[in-house]
Amino acid sequence: MFESVMSKYQDDILLNLKKLVAIESVAVPDCTVEGHPFGYPSAEALHFMTNLADSLGFSTENCDNFAAHAQLGEGGDSDYAAVLCHVDVVPTGDGWHTDPLALTEKDGYLYGRGVADDKGAAIISLYCMKAMMDNAVPMKRPIRCIFGGGEEIGMDDMEHYFSKHALPTIGFTPDADYPACNCEKGILHLKLSGSTDPSILSIKGGSAINCVADQCTALIDCDAPTANAICEIINASDAECSAVQSNKSNKSNESNESDKSNSGFVFTVKGTSSHAMCPENGVNAVNYLLTAAGEAGVLNDGSAEAFFAAKVCNDTRGKDLGIACSDGLSGELTFNVGLIASDAGKTSVSIDIRYPATLDSQPIIASIADEAAKYGATLEVLSDNKPLYVPADHPLIRALGECYTEITGKPMIPVAMGGGTYARTLQGRGVAFGPVFSDAKPCNLHMPDENLSIEEFMLHAEICYRAMCRLVMLDCDNE
Repeated sequence: MFESVMSKYQDDILLNLKKLVAIESVAVPDCTVEGHPFGYPSAEALHFMTNLADSLGFSTENCDNFAAHAQLGEGGDSDYAAVLCHVDVVPTGDGWHTDPLALTEKDGYLYGRGVADDKGAAIISLYCMKAMMDNAVPMKRPIRCIFGGGEEIGMDDMEHYFSKHALPTIGFTPDADYPACNCEKGILHLKLSGSTDPSILSIKGGSAINCVADQCTALIDCDAPTANAICEIINASDAECSAVQSNKSNKSNESNESDKSNSGFVFTVKGTSSHAMCPENGVNAVNYLLTAAGEAGVLNDGSAEAFFAAKVCNDTRGKDLGIACSDGLSGELTFNVGLIASDAGKTSVSIDIRYPATLDSQPIIASIADEAAKYGATLEVLSDNKPLYVPADHPLIRALGECYTEITGKPMIPVAMGGGTYARTLQGRGVAFGPVFSDAKPCNLHMPDENLSIEEFMLHAEICYRAMCRLVMLDCDNE
């Protein structure tokens, strides 16, 4: 049995995690507020972390509200170890059994948005550094806890941070599962756009591109029998649908300039959110609504919605678009519709694709573009984060594995995953490592009732502490 180092800090860890969870730090894409690139709440969370770090006795720096760091030990950018965490979160969404912004302890578990992804690990990393300071751990290099404010919307936070600072010599991000994830799939974010169907007076759904869309609303110009048919198709599935008749003038809708009054139905579809890396675990409200509308004969050939219903919304592997693929290292491509919106006669869907680590994204993009062109739709590449692979015999993997085995008694066999972490920004100098144990109860990342076991949370703290102690002394080839 290992001797606990971190248990003495548990009360303070939980107290400060409670404060951090209460900040609804959803990063805002393309925020125009000067000095707040991801909005006020994201910046508030970064300031909370630096204020806490200051109070614990560390040197700190806020990097233009993109990211921030706390450092233990003397030295600059020439040689340092790093633990990278993010303090932004995905939207809370619906379906919670507790207040998502109030840390709730129940039956040995902590509930709240961000406890597992990634606020819990962020607080733990600071207190591991506090334990290193209190125990006068020997160090050949300083160590930083780096906190990002925009991980969930593309990781521009780390791009900005590393434009101001050199990459660490070695590091890890506790933003995944144990054991170490040395292989991450590539992540494509795309937008498909086309002409709005004449029958779709408005449509909006989803909360984030990297989440399964758990809700969708649409005003559809159809009669009562057709509305009933759409609801019946959806309600026979795992989603829920209701329709209410609504008189609405087309004149008030930007996607249709006719002055004629229409009697349509407002459809509300509820699904279940999930992380985009495993879209099969969710129930996609956008997919069900468009597919049902297509089956009910509402959609016109050549419209964006007809294209989406026929080719985009039918599976989570991209088979209808001709992009289904896999490799032996990281598995199958995954495909998720995260957002839909109509405006000014155009309807767009935003898509998250996780593609195998050994494959190139360009054939995938080309195949989708070709299929979209057949329907008069266009494709925009929003981002393309390339895959990550660090060999299992890398000194970092060996060192982290020793720490994992010391605490758990289990051997560490590196794994691949579909999630994207800050590890891919480290150019082979880091991997994802914890905080969630692979055999644990589902922690509901990007879903309602996000949670972590308190026992396993503190077990992660012990592993993280030992890993940080190891990294400040590790001999590295890239120094």
